[in-house]
Formats: sequence, C-alpha cells, structure tokens
Amino acid sequence: MTEAIIDLAAAHLKRQFLFQTQRNRFASLEGLRELAISARGCVKPTLGSGRVTVAFVLERILRKCAGDLGAGPARLSEVAELGERLRPPVSRAVDFLTGGADDPIEIAAALIRARRPRER
Repeated sequence: MTEAIIDLAAAHLKRQFLFQTQRNRFASLEGLRELAISARGCVKPTLGSGRVTVAFVLERILRKCAGDLGAGPARLSEVAELGERLRPPVSRAVDFLTGGADDPIEIAAALIRARRPRER
C-alpha cells in the first residue's frame, strides 16, 4: 500500500471525526466503530513507527470503548462523559496522523488514560 493511500485513510479519519463532533455523534457506539475502522486503515508497517503506534493505539482504544458501550445499555450521561474524556486525545491523534508534529508516545498514553473514568 502506498503512502498516498494511507494519507487518504488519515484524511478520511479526520473528516469522520470532524463530522461526528460537529453533529454530536462522537462517542456513540456507531461513531466509535466507524472511527476505529478508519483508524485501522492508517496502520501500515511501512509508516514510521510513531504513526503506526498512534494509529494502532487509536484503533484499539476506539474499539474497546465501542465494546464497552455495546456490552449493555449506556446512559446518555456515560456517553457524554466518555466523549469529553476521549475528544482531546483522539483529536490530537487524528491531527498527528494527518501530518501534525507531536510526540506519538504522549498521544498513545493520553488515549489509554482517557479510556477509563478517573477514580475519585
């Protein structure tokens, strides 16, 4: 797969993310599944290790969060809270995958931390 195709996959991921956030669909079960599928398209071994890491972690976290939501009925407040926690690191990951400069390890760590609610 050429780098141009992977760049198209990243651009599609960004469009989906923007569409979902503008229409308040981000963090819904279907929205997370769509983004996970798009993130998977950005995971190619020919990329630099930073992009592969971010794309892989993004896809796994989105898939896990979708699985958590799909495990049983989710309250609207839970979906909203998940969206608030995930939006900043997902946005950061999407920006990085579409060519932004950032630290891939920090992005991956932020995605992992955002998956679970903070213990109080």
